[in-house]
Amino acid sequence: MAEPVFVVGHGAITCLGIDMDATWRGLIAGESGIRRHASLDREQYLQDVAGLVEGLEAASRNEDREFARLSARFLSLAMVAARAAWADAGLGGVEDRIDRDRVAVAVGSAFGGMDFLEAQQARMRKRKDLSTSPFLVPGLLVNQAGGQISQQLRLYGPGVAPANACASGGHAIIMGAMMLRAGDADLALCGAGESAFTPAIVNGFSTMKALFNARPGDRSEADASQASRPFSRDRSGFVMSEGAGMVVLATGKAVERLGLTPQAELAGYAMNSDGYHMATPSPERIRRCVELALEKAGMGPEEIDYYNAHGTSTTINDQVETGVVKQVFGDRAKAPPVSSIKGAIGHTLGAASAVEAAACLRALRDQVVPPTVNHVPDPELDLDYVPDEARAARLDAVMSASFGFGGTNNVLIFRKPRG
Repeated sequence: MAEPVFVVGHGAITCLGIDMDATWRGLIAGESGIRRHASLDREQYLQDVAGLVEGLEAASRNEDREFARLSARFLSLAMVAARAAWADAGLGGVEDRIDRDRVAVAVGSAFGGMDFLEAQQARMRKRKDLSTSPFLVPGLLVNQAGGQISQQLRLYGPGVAPANACASGGHAIIMGAMMLRAGDADLALCGAGESAFTPAIVNGFSTMKALFNARPGDRSEADASQASRPFSRDRSGFVMSEGAGMVVLATGKAVERLGLTPQAELAGYAMNSDGYHMATPSPERIRRCVELALEKAGMGPEEIDYYNAHGTSTTINDQVETGVVKQVFGDRAKAPPVSSIKGAIGHTLGAASAVEAAACLRALRDQVVPPTVNHVPDPELDLDYVPDEARAARLDAVMSASFGFGGTNNVLIFRKPRG
Protein backbone atom coordinates (compact mmCIF):
# COMPACT_ATOMS: atom_id res chain seq x y z
CA MET A 1 0.00 0.00 0.00
CA ALA A 2 1.36 3.42 -1.00
CA GLU A 3 2.43 5.74 1.78
CA PRO A 4 -0.19 8.46 2.35
CA VAL A 5 0.52 11.98 1.18
CA PHE A 6 -0.76 14.82 3.35
CA VAL A 7 -1.37 18.48 2.74
CA VAL A 8 0.20 20.45 5.59
CA GLY A 9 -0.06 24.00 4.25
CA HIS A 10 -1.66 26.07 1.51
CA GLY A 11 -1.80 29.64 0.23
CA ALA A 12 -3.29 31.67 -2.59
CA ILE A 13 -3.52 35.17 -4.00
CA THR A 14 -6.40 36.19 -6.26
CA CYS A 15 -8.43 39.18 -7.37
CA LEU A 16 -10.49 38.67 -4.19
CA GLY A 17 -7.51 39.23 -1.91
CA ILE A 18 -3.77 39.07 -1.39
CA ASP A 19 -3.99 35.93 0.74
CA MET A 20 -6.13 32.82 1.11
CA ASP A 21 -8.03 34.19 4.09
CA ALA A 22 -9.27 37.18 2.09
CA THR A 23 -9.99 35.04 -0.95
CA TRP A 24 -11.97 32.52 1.09
CA ARG A 25 -13.98 35.20 2.88
CA GLY A 26 -14.94 36.68 -0.47
CA LEU A 27 -15.85 33.30 -1.94
CA ILE A 28 -18.07 32.33 0.98
CA ALA A 29 -19.73 35.76 0.98
CA GLY A 30 -20.62 35.31 -2.70
CA GLU A 31 -18.48 38.28 -3.74
CA SER A 32 -16.67 38.80 -7.04
CA GLY A 33 -13.25 40.26 -7.75
CA ILE A 34 -14.02 40.89 -11.42
CA ARG A 35 -14.06 44.49 -12.62
CA ARG A 36 -13.49 46.71 -15.63
CA HIS A 37 -9.89 47.91 -15.67
CA ALA A 38 -8.62 51.09 -17.29
CA SER A 39 -5.21 49.45 -17.65
CA LEU A 40 -6.77 47.17 -20.27
CA ASP A 41 -7.06 50.00 -22.78
CA ARG A 42 -9.75 49.18 -25.34
CA GLU A 43 -7.54 50.59 -28.09
CA GLN A 44 -5.24 47.61 -27.44
CA TYR A 45 -7.43 45.01 -25.73
CA LEU A 46 -10.65 43.47 -27.01
CA GLN A 47 -11.83 43.00 -23.41
CA ASP A 48 -11.37 45.16 -20.32
CA VAL A 49 -13.33 42.97 -17.88
CA ALA A 50 -10.88 40.93 -15.83
CA GLY A 51 -9.77 39.76 -12.41
CA LEU A 52 -6.59 41.65 -11.52
CA VAL A 53 -4.79 41.42 -8.18
CA GLU A 54 -4.54 44.68 -6.26
CA GLY A 55 -1.71 45.30 -3.82
CA LEU A 56 0.73 42.80 -5.32
CA GLU A 57 3.68 45.17 -5.09
CA ALA A 58 3.18 45.69 -1.37
CA ALA A 59 2.68 41.97 -0.77
CA SER A 60 5.96 41.08 -2.49
CA ARG A 61 8.22 43.74 -0.97
CA ASN A 62 10.29 41.22 0.96
CA GLU A 63 11.94 39.92 -2.21
CA ASP A 64 15.51 40.87 -3.09
CA ARG A 65 16.57 43.38 -5.73
CA GLU A 66 17.51 40.75 -8.28
CA PHE A 67 14.09 39.15 -8.04
CA ALA A 68 12.42 42.53 -8.63
CA ARG A 69 14.39 43.00 -11.84
CA LEU A 70 12.70 39.95 -13.35
CA SER A 71 9.55 42.11 -13.70
CA ALA A 72 7.13 39.27 -14.47
CA ARG A 73 3.95 39.30 -12.40
CA PHE A 74 3.52 35.53 -12.44
CA LEU A 75 6.77 35.26 -10.47
CA SER A 76 5.63 37.69 -7.77
CA LEU A 77 2.23 36.02 -7.52
CA ALA A 78 3.81 32.57 -7.20
CA MET A 79 6.29 33.77 -4.58
CA VAL A 80 3.61 35.38 -2.41
CA ALA A 81 1.51 32.20 -2.46
CA ALA A 82 4.55 29.98 -1.84
CA ARG A 83 5.68 31.95 1.21
CA ALA A 84 2.12 31.86 2.55
CA ALA A 85 1.83 28.09 2.09
CA TRP A 86 5.24 27.50 3.71
CA ALA A 87 4.24 29.63 6.70
CA ASP A 88 0.80 27.99 6.90
CA ALA A 89 2.51 24.62 7.20
CA GLY A 90 4.44 25.86 10.25
CA LEU A 91 7.75 25.03 8.61
CA GLY A 92 9.35 28.27 9.71
CA GLY A 93 9.46 26.90 13.23
CA VAL A 94 11.32 23.71 12.29
CA GLU A 95 13.82 25.14 9.80
CA ASP A 96 16.79 23.48 11.51
CA ARG A 97 15.18 20.02 11.21
CA ILE A 98 14.31 20.15 7.51
CA ASP A 99 16.52 18.23 5.09
CA ARG A 100 16.51 20.85 2.32
CA ASP A 101 17.89 18.40 -0.22
CA ARG A 102 14.65 16.47 0.19
CA VAL A 103 12.18 19.30 -0.42
CA ALA A 104 10.81 19.17 -3.96
CA VAL A 105 9.47 22.23 -5.76
CA ALA A 106 6.85 21.68 -8.47
CA VAL A 107 5.55 25.02 -9.72
CA GLY A 108 4.04 25.63 -13.13
CA SER A 109 2.39 28.21 -15.34
CA ALA A 110 0.69 28.23 -18.71
CA PHE A 111 2.37 31.32 -20.16
CA GLY A 112 5.20 32.40 -17.85
CA GLY A 113 6.51 35.96 -18.15
CA MET A 114 4.68 37.12 -21.26
CA ASP A 115 3.93 40.52 -19.69
CA PHE A 116 7.68 41.09 -19.27
CA LEU A 117 8.20 40.23 -22.95
CA GLU A 118 5.44 42.62 -24.02
CA ALA A 119 6.94 45.47 -21.97
CA GLN A 120 10.40 44.89 -23.44
CA GLN A 121 9.07 44.75 -26.99
CA ALA A 122 7.24 48.04 -26.43
CA ARG A 123 10.47 49.54 -25.09
CA MET A 124 12.37 48.37 -28.17
CA ARG A 125 9.81 49.94 -30.49
CA LYS A 126 9.68 53.21 -28.57
CA ARG A 127 13.45 53.65 -28.30
CA LYS A 128 14.25 52.07 -31.67
CA ASP A 129 16.84 50.06 -29.77
CA LEU A 130 17.30 46.31 -30.25
CA SER A 131 18.68 45.73 -26.75
CA THR A 132 16.52 44.30 -23.96
CA SER A 133 16.81 43.84 -20.22
CA PRO A 134 19.38 41.15 -19.41
CA PHE A 135 16.72 39.73 -17.10
CA LEU A 136 14.19 39.19 -19.91
CA VAL A 137 15.09 35.62 -20.83
CA PRO A 138 15.21 34.38 -17.20
CA GLY A 139 11.95 36.22 -16.47
CA LEU A 140 10.15 34.56 -19.38
CA LEU A 141 10.87 31.00 -18.30
CA VAL A 142 8.06 29.02 -16.69
CA ASN A 143 10.55 27.21 -14.45
CA GLN A 144 11.82 30.52 -13.04
CA ALA A 145 8.92 30.53 -10.55
CA GLY A 146 10.11 27.29 -8.99
CA GLY A 147 13.70 28.41 -9.35
CA GLN A 148 13.10 31.63 -7.44
CA ILE A 149 11.07 29.84 -4.77
CA SER A 150 13.92 27.36 -4.35
CA GLN A 151 16.44 30.21 -4.18
CA GLN A 152 14.49 32.41 -1.78
CA LEU A 153 13.37 29.59 0.55
CA ARG A 154 16.59 27.57 0.17
CA LEU A 155 14.97 24.37 -1.08
CA TYR A 156 17.34 22.07 -2.96
CA GLY A 157 15.37 18.96 -3.87
CA PRO A 158 13.98 18.00 -7.29
CA GLY A 159 12.41 20.84 -9.28
CA VAL A 160 9.86 20.56 -12.08
CA ALA A 161 7.74 23.14 -13.91
CA PRO A 162 4.65 21.72 -15.62
CA ALA A 163 3.26 23.90 -18.39
CA ASN A 164 -0.03 22.12 -19.01
CA ALA A 165 -2.27 25.05 -19.93
CA CYS A 166 -5.18 25.44 -17.49
CA ALA A 167 -4.29 22.17 -15.75
CA SER A 168 -0.75 23.26 -14.80
CA GLY A 169 -1.34 23.76 -11.08
CA GLY A 170 -3.03 20.40 -10.58
CA HIS A 171 -0.31 18.66 -12.56
CA ALA A 172 2.26 20.30 -10.26
CA ILE A 173 0.49 18.96 -7.17
CA ILE A 174 0.33 15.47 -8.65
CA MET A 175 3.99 15.55 -9.65
CA GLY A 176 4.91 16.61 -6.12
CA ALA A 177 2.92 13.68 -4.71
CA MET A 178 4.62 11.31 -7.14
CA MET A 179 8.05 12.43 -5.95
CA LEU A 180 7.04 11.85 -2.33
CA ARG A 181 5.72 8.38 -3.09
CA ALA A 182 8.81 7.53 -5.13
CA GLY A 183 10.97 8.33 -2.10
CA ASP A 184 12.71 11.26 -3.79
CA ALA A 185 11.50 13.88 -1.30
CA ASP A 186 9.95 14.28 2.13
CA LEU A 187 8.16 17.56 1.41
CA ALA A 188 6.94 19.19 -1.79
CA LEU A 189 5.91 22.78 -2.41
CA CYS A 190 3.54 22.65 -5.36
CA GLY A 191 1.30 24.95 -7.37
CA ALA A 192 1.27 27.56 -10.10
CA GLY A 193 1.19 31.28 -10.80
CA GLU A 194 -0.20 33.16 -13.77
CA SER A 195 -0.48 36.66 -15.19
CA ALA A 196 -0.80 36.76 -18.96
CA PHE A 197 -2.38 40.13 -19.66
CA THR A 198 -0.86 41.12 -22.96
CA PRO A 199 -2.88 42.30 -25.98
CA ALA A 200 -1.90 39.27 -28.03
CA ILE A 201 -3.02 36.74 -25.43
CA VAL A 202 -6.22 38.51 -24.37
CA ASN A 203 -7.17 39.19 -27.97
CA GLY A 204 -6.21 35.66 -28.99
CA PHE A 205 -8.61 34.17 -26.46
CA SER A 206 -11.23 36.66 -27.63
CA THR A 207 -10.94 35.92 -31.34
CA MET A 208 -11.15 32.17 -30.74
CA LYS A 209 -14.41 32.93 -28.88
CA ALA A 210 -13.28 31.44 -25.58
CA LEU A 211 -13.20 34.79 -23.73
CA PHE A 212 -16.28 36.52 -22.33
CA ASN A 213 -18.08 38.45 -25.03
CA ALA A 214 -21.06 40.55 -23.98
CA ARG A 215 -24.02 40.89 -26.29
CA PRO A 216 -26.03 44.14 -26.31
CA GLY A 217 -28.07 44.37 -23.11
CA ASP A 218 -25.90 41.87 -21.26
CA ARG A 219 -26.22 42.08 -17.47
CA SER A 220 -22.49 42.79 -17.22
CA GLU A 221 -23.03 46.22 -18.79
CA ALA A 222 -24.48 47.48 -15.51
CA ASP A 223 -22.31 45.27 -13.29
CA ALA A 224 -19.06 43.84 -14.65
CA SER A 225 -18.83 41.44 -11.71
CA GLN A 226 -21.59 39.39 -13.35
CA ALA A 227 -19.54 38.64 -16.45
CA SER A 228 -18.35 35.21 -15.28
CA ARG A 229 -21.33 32.88 -14.78
CA PRO A 230 -20.50 29.18 -14.90
CA PHE A 231 -23.30 26.75 -15.73
CA SER A 232 -25.69 29.63 -16.39
CA ARG A 233 -28.13 29.92 -19.25
CA ASP A 234 -26.48 33.13 -20.47
CA ARG A 235 -22.84 32.08 -20.01
CA SER A 236 -20.70 33.74 -22.64
CA GLY A 237 -17.09 32.65 -22.23
CA PHE A 238 -14.55 32.86 -19.41
CA VAL A 239 -13.25 36.00 -17.76
CA MET A 240 -9.47 36.10 -17.70
CA SER A 241 -7.77 36.72 -14.36
CA GLU A 242 -4.44 36.35 -12.58
CA GLY A 243 -3.33 34.72 -9.36
CA ALA A 244 -1.43 31.87 -7.74
CA GLY A 245 -2.11 28.89 -5.52
CA MET A 246 0.29 26.67 -3.58
CA VAL A 247 0.12 23.63 -1.31
CA VAL A 248 2.78 21.93 0.80
CA LEU A 249 2.70 18.15 0.68
CA ALA A 250 4.38 15.85 3.19
CA THR A 251 4.87 12.13 3.68
CA GLY A 252 3.45 10.56 6.79
CA LYS A 253 6.97 10.10 8.14
CA ALA A 254 7.77 13.78 7.61
CA VAL A 255 4.56 14.79 9.35
CA GLU A 256 5.52 12.72 12.38
CA ARG A 257 9.20 13.69 12.44
CA LEU A 258 8.59 17.43 12.07
CA GLY A 259 5.43 17.57 14.20
CA LEU A 260 3.30 18.95 11.36
CA THR A 261 -0.49 19.10 11.36
CA PRO A 262 -2.18 17.43 8.37
CA GLN A 263 -4.89 19.60 6.83
CA ALA A 264 -6.06 16.89 4.42
CA GLU A 265 -4.90 13.73 2.74
CA LEU A 266 -4.37 13.71 -1.01
CA ALA A 267 -6.30 10.48 -1.29
CA GLY A 268 -6.30 10.10 -5.06
CA TYR A 269 -5.27 11.78 -8.26
CA ALA A 270 -5.08 11.16 -11.98
CA MET A 271 -3.75 12.75 -15.15
CA ASN A 272 -4.50 11.81 -18.74
CA SER A 273 -4.64 13.19 -22.27
CA ASP A 274 -7.55 13.57 -24.64
CA GLY A 275 -5.63 12.88 -27.85
CA TYR A 276 -8.60 14.57 -29.46
CA HIS A 277 -8.46 18.31 -30.25
CA MET A 278 -6.30 21.37 -29.61
CA ALA A 279 -9.00 23.15 -27.59
CA THR A 280 -12.26 21.16 -27.43
CA PRO A 281 -12.50 18.78 -24.45
CA SER A 282 -13.18 15.06 -24.83
CA PRO A 283 -16.04 13.86 -22.60
CA GLU A 284 -14.83 10.26 -22.76
CA ARG A 285 -11.27 11.03 -21.67
CA ILE A 286 -12.33 13.44 -18.92
CA ARG A 287 -14.72 10.82 -17.57
CA ARG A 288 -11.89 8.31 -17.58
CA CYS A 289 -9.66 10.73 -15.65
CA VAL A 290 -12.33 11.10 -12.96
CA GLU A 291 -12.74 7.34 -12.75
CA LEU A 292 -8.98 6.80 -12.50
CA ALA A 293 -8.73 9.23 -9.57
CA LEU A 294 -11.49 7.35 -7.76
CA GLU A 295 -9.78 4.02 -8.46
CA LYS A 296 -6.45 5.28 -7.11
CA ALA A 297 -8.18 6.58 -3.99
CA GLY A 298 -9.97 3.26 -3.51
CA MET A 299 -13.25 5.17 -3.34
CA GLY A 300 -16.65 4.93 -4.95
CA PRO A 301 -18.46 7.90 -6.51
CA GLU A 302 -20.91 7.95 -3.61
CA GLU A 303 -18.06 8.86 -1.23
CA ILE A 304 -17.41 12.25 -2.88
CA ASP A 305 -19.25 14.96 -0.95
CA TYR A 306 -18.41 17.94 -3.18
CA TYR A 307 -17.21 18.34 -6.77
CA ASN A 308 -15.18 21.49 -7.40
CA ALA A 309 -15.70 22.08 -11.10
CA HIS A 310 -13.39 23.38 -13.79
CA GLY A 311 -16.53 25.39 -14.63
CA THR A 312 -15.10 27.98 -17.01
CA SER A 313 -18.36 29.62 -18.11
CA THR A 314 -17.89 28.60 -21.74
CA THR A 315 -20.76 26.87 -23.49
CA ILE A 316 -18.83 23.73 -24.38
CA ASN A 317 -16.94 23.20 -21.09
CA ASP A 318 -19.99 23.51 -18.87
CA GLN A 319 -21.98 21.14 -21.08
CA VAL A 320 -19.23 18.55 -21.21
CA GLU A 321 -18.44 18.73 -17.49
CA THR A 322 -22.08 18.44 -16.50
CA GLY A 323 -22.38 15.37 -18.71
CA VAL A 324 -19.29 13.78 -17.19
CA VAL A 325 -20.53 14.34 -13.63
CA LYS A 326 -23.86 12.73 -14.49
CA GLN A 327 -22.14 9.75 -16.12
CA VAL A 328 -19.84 9.12 -13.16
CA PHE A 329 -22.03 10.09 -10.23
CA GLY A 330 -25.58 9.81 -11.48
CA ASP A 331 -28.41 12.30 -11.86
CA ARG A 332 -29.11 15.32 -9.67
CA ALA A 333 -30.45 13.16 -6.86
CA LYS A 334 -27.22 11.14 -6.65
CA ALA A 335 -24.50 13.57 -7.72
CA PRO A 336 -22.66 15.66 -5.11
CA PRO A 337 -23.10 19.42 -5.05
CA VAL A 338 -21.11 21.05 -7.85
CA SER A 339 -19.72 24.58 -7.86
CA SER A 340 -17.22 26.70 -9.74
CA ILE A 341 -15.32 29.49 -8.01
CA LYS A 342 -14.47 30.98 -11.41
CA GLY A 343 -17.70 32.94 -11.21
CA ALA A 344 -16.09 34.92 -8.38
CA ILE A 345 -12.42 35.06 -9.39
CA GLY A 346 -12.47 34.41 -13.13
CA HIS A 347 -10.11 32.00 -14.85
CA THR A 348 -6.52 32.19 -13.60
CA LEU A 349 -5.43 29.88 -16.43
CA GLY A 350 -2.40 27.84 -15.33
CA ALA A 351 -2.94 28.76 -11.68
CA ALA A 352 -6.62 27.81 -11.65
CA SER A 353 -6.38 24.22 -10.43
CA ALA A 354 -3.92 25.16 -7.68
CA VAL A 355 -6.15 27.98 -6.43
CA GLU A 356 -9.12 25.61 -6.57
CA ALA A 357 -7.19 22.99 -4.60
CA ALA A 358 -6.67 25.59 -1.87
CA ALA A 359 -10.41 26.34 -1.92
CA CYS A 360 -11.15 22.64 -1.51
CA LEU A 361 -8.90 22.52 1.55
CA ARG A 362 -10.83 25.42 3.08
CA ALA A 363 -14.12 23.70 2.24
CA LEU A 364 -12.97 20.62 4.14
CA ARG A 365 -11.75 22.69 7.07
CA ASP A 366 -14.88 24.80 7.41
CA GLN A 367 -17.39 22.20 6.21
CA VAL A 368 -18.91 24.60 3.70
CA VAL A 369 -19.32 24.53 -0.07
CA PRO A 370 -18.44 27.77 -1.89
CA PRO A 371 -21.14 28.95 -4.29
CA THR A 372 -21.33 29.38 -8.03
CA VAL A 373 -22.08 33.09 -8.21
CA ASN A 374 -24.08 34.87 -10.93
CA HIS A 375 -26.00 31.68 -11.62
CA VAL A 376 -29.12 31.69 -13.80
CA PRO A 377 -30.53 28.16 -14.28
CA ASP A 378 -30.09 26.51 -17.65
CA PRO A 379 -32.72 23.82 -18.30
CA GLU A 380 -30.09 21.76 -20.15
CA LEU A 381 -27.73 21.77 -17.14
CA ASP A 382 -29.59 20.19 -14.26
CA LEU A 383 -27.13 19.48 -11.44
CA ASP A 384 -26.99 21.16 -8.03
CA TYR A 385 -24.61 24.05 -8.75
CA VAL A 386 -24.90 25.67 -5.29
CA PRO A 387 -26.19 28.93 -6.75
CA ASP A 388 -25.04 32.25 -5.27
CA GLU A 389 -24.91 31.31 -1.58
CA ALA A 390 -22.43 29.16 0.32
CA ARG A 391 -23.85 26.02 1.87
CA ALA A 392 -22.96 24.22 5.07
CA ALA A 393 -22.36 20.55 4.38
CA ARG A 394 -20.83 17.43 5.86
CA LEU A 395 -17.65 17.05 3.84
CA ASP A 396 -15.30 14.12 4.23
CA ALA A 397 -13.97 13.92 0.66
CA VAL A 398 -13.94 16.49 -2.14
CA MET A 399 -12.90 16.28 -5.77
CA SER A 400 -11.43 18.99 -8.00
CA ALA A 401 -11.10 18.60 -11.77
CA SER A 402 -9.20 20.68 -14.33
CA PHE A 403 -8.84 20.50 -18.09
CA GLY A 404 -6.50 22.39 -20.43
CA PHE A 405 -6.01 23.19 -24.07
CA GLY A 406 -4.06 20.48 -25.81
CA GLY A 407 -6.28 17.90 -24.14
CA THR A 408 -4.57 17.70 -20.74
CA ASN A 409 -6.64 16.72 -17.72
CA ASN A 410 -6.20 16.17 -14.00
CA VAL A 411 -8.39 15.24 -11.05
CA LEU A 412 -7.51 15.60 -7.35
CA ILE A 413 -9.31 14.01 -4.39
CA PHE A 414 -8.76 15.44 -0.92
CA ARG A 415 -10.23 13.97 2.24
CA LYS A 416 -10.11 14.75 5.91
CA PRO A 417 -7.07 13.13 7.53
CA ARG A 418 -7.89 9.95 9.40
CA GLY A 419 -7.69 10.42 13.17
